[in-house]
Amino acid sequence: MNNFFSLIKREWKLFTSNSVVVAIFLGAPLLYGLLLGAVYSKGKVDNLPVLVVDMDDTPMSHKAIEMLDDTEVLTVDVAFNTADVKNLVISNGYDAIITIPNRFEADIIQKRHPEIQVEVNTANILPANYAAKGIQVALGTLNAGIEISSLTKKGVPAVTAKEQYEAFGVNYARFFNKSANYMMFLWPGVLGVIIQQVFMLALALSFAREFEEKTFFSEFYSKVQNPWMAMFIKSVLFWIMGAVIILLLWSMFPLFKVPLHASPLALVSLLLALIVSVSFMGIAVSLAIPSQLKATEILMVVATPSFILSGFTWPLSQMPESIVMLAKTIPLTHFLEGLRKVMLYDANFNDVLPELKGLLYITLFFAIVCYIIFKIKARKQKA
Repeated sequence: MNNFFSLIKREWKLFTSNSVVVAIFLGAPLLYGLLLGAVYSKGKVDNLPVLVVDMDDTPMSHKAIEMLDDTEVLTVDVAFNTADVKNLVISNGYDAIITIPNRFEADIIQKRHPEIQVEVNTANILPANYAAKGIQVALGTLNAGIEISSLTKKGVPAVTAKEQYEAFGVNYARFFNKSANYMMFLWPGVLGVIIQQVFMLALALSFAREFEEKTFFSEFYSKVQNPWMAMFIKSVLFWIMGAVIILLLWSMFPLFKVPLHASPLALVSLLLALIVSVSFMGIAVSLAIPSQLKATEILMVVATPSFILSGFTWPLSQMPESIVMLAKTIPLTHFLEGLRKVMLYDANFNDVLPELKGLLYITLFFAIVCYIIFKIKARKQKA
């Protein structure tokens, strides 16, 4: 037992003597958690700038502009001709251009079915979707109002006019993230990325440094003589500190008003499975590539596309099968799918068993790889 604690103390000294690892493991999660939380804290986009080109300049076109400007999502600027529209878009970053044609009001009165041209700026998909939806709702409401008003002027009662215009009703309701809050959707997933990244890098640098300085076998492994114990001692300090970091990240949820009504057992199980799997992945890379720089480079290659491959923002069902198979070899893919279930679907432990099994398979694979590399290196050292 004294030997165990002396080895843990040694790991602590190695950890604190490496400013890079300290910054990555302790500073990065908290800094990124606060920074990204602040970025997405608003949760929903609003006041998106759109340009209305009013070629008609009549009470009807003014009504259309008023209804667009009344929506929570849009802020309307008005121009009365198409001259220099492209430069206006570039300089003001309009998310949509809405062109009301000449004789718009007159054509409506004469039943000529005029057409409003809506051009959505899809350079950024997120505000483009919000802008398109806001425009659709505002102009759809105006369109319905004009038709119903026309029928009532013909003597049709208002209730009957509404029923004639609308053959059937459609009632939309949201479930799971009912407010469509982008912060609730994205931020927990980004925290998962951070946890994966720091654990992989910290464990990789821990082993690689010992190999670079040639102290692994002479000062450390000789006191352990067991690959599993060596990996445990190298990892346990990071797991303890990681638990504290996760608790601090957890405390940021109320700070940014993100509800967290998750099953404790399911959430803790997912976190533990993620941490252990990425720890073994980091150890495997550092054992195979005993250079801090090269190990970091390789893990960055793995970590950089992992969020995109995870299916968190772009569904796995829409990816080629070969890419899906690759994505399932990355711990983050299984963790984020489970996290979405726990945080948004109110899932329990049984619901996330498939994701836990995926993380377990990855853990077992890299644990076996680590053990084999350990044995090979130990045999070479004796030879």
